[in-house]
Amino acid sequence: MKILQNQKFIFVVYVIAALAIAFQQYYLLANYNNFTIFQHSSFHFFNHINPYLKQPREHFDIFLYNPSFTILFVPFAYLPSGVGLFSWCIFSFLIFFFSVRSFPLHEKSKIFMLYLIIPELATSVMNLETNVTIAAFILFTFSYIEKEKFFSAAAFPNLSFFIKGYGAISGIFFFLKKPSVKTFLFLGTWFLIIGGLPLIFYSPSQFKIIYLQWFQQMQEIYSYYVGLSIMGLIKALVYKNVSILFIQLCGVFLFVITFLSVLIKKNYEHVKYLFLAYVMIWVIIFNHSSESPTYIIASSGVFIWFLQSGKTILNSSLFVFFVILTMLSPTDLFPSYVRQHFFVPYCLKALPCTLIWIKLQVELLISKSNHV
Repeated sequence: MKILQNQKFIFVVYVIAALAIAFQQYYLLANYNNFTIFQHSSFHFFNHINPYLKQPREHFDIFLYNPSFTILFVPFAYLPSGVGLFSWCIFSFLIFFFSVRSFPLHEKSKIFMLYLIIPELATSVMNLETNVTIAAFILFTFSYIEKEKFFSAAAFPNLSFFIKGYGAISGIFFFLKKPSVKTFLFLGTWFLIIGGLPLIFYSPSQFKIIYLQWFQQMQEIYSYYVGLSIMGLIKALVYKNVSILFIQLCGVFLFVITFLSVLIKKNYEHVKYLFLAYVMIWVIIFNHSSESPTYIIASSGVFIWFLQSGKTILNSSLFVFFVILTMLSPTDLFPSYVRQHFFVPYCLKALPCTLIWIKLQVELLISKSNHV
C-alpha cells in the first residue's frame, strides 16, 4: 500500500506510538521515575541545590547526568508533569524519526528501518531515558559529516557527551572524513559552549563545586555491573569469574586497531556504513552498565549493517536472530517465565549483536586498502 510508504503517515504512526506509551506510563502504570529525576534535577540546579543528592521524597534513584543536562532538559522540566512526560515521549520518537530521515540511505531502506525498529524504539522510550536521543545524535553526526556540514555535525558528539559520555564516540568520524584543523575547532567550540552552559547561572566557583559534586557521584556509583553486555554473556555462558576489566580492555584494543586499519588503508569511503554499525554496536556490548533500553543504539547499528550488506543467507539469518532475541525478547510475545529465567540471566539480548559485531570486526580488518 502506498500510504504505508508516505512519510507523513509514518510520522503520524510515530506520534501515536509516543502518545500511547506516554499514556501507559503516566496513567496506567504511574511508572515515570526517570522523568521525575530529570525534572527535579533541573529544579534543583536553578535553585542552587545539589542535584546529586538522594531525594527519596521526590524519586527513587539518583541523578547521574552532567550539570549541563539539567539546562538542556528545561523545555520539558517546567511543563506540568503530565504534559512534560508526553512531550518527552513525542520528542524521543520524533528525533529518531528525523535522524533516520536525514540518514543517507535509499528511501525504501529508511522506510524498512523506521517500521521494523519500532519494537526496540518503544522498549527504549518506555524507560523515559535518553538512549533514543543518543542513537539519533550518532546518526545525525554521521549524516551531517557526509553532507560536509561540519559545524552542525560537531554539535551532536558534544551534546551526546554532556548527556551520556559514551555518546561522544560519534566524534571519531571527524578523524576519518576529511579531517582538518577547522573541523576540530568546531568540536572544541561546541564543547566549550555546551560544557559552559552552567556558567550562565553559576559563578566560576559555584561551577567548580557542581562539577565536583558530579564527579563524586560518578565515583560512588561506578561498579563492574556486567549488564546486557559481552561481559555478561561470557560470565553467564562461558566462564563465571572472567575479569570484566580485561574484556573491556580487549574491546578497546580491537576498536583502536580497527580504527587504525581504516585510517591507514584509507578505505573509509568503502566501509563507512559498516564502521558506523561497528561503532554503534561496540559502544553498547562493551558497556558494563548496558540495559535493555540502551539497545536502541546497537539496534540502529544492526539495521544499518543489514541494509548496507549483501543479503546472504548468513546475514539474513543473523538479522532474523537479532529481531527475535534482541528486539522481541523483552516483549510480551514471550512468556514472563522464559524472559525471567532464560533471556535475562543469560544476557541473550546481547548475543545477536555480539555475533554481528564479530562478523563486522573480521570484515573491517580484512577489507582491502584503497590503494590496492
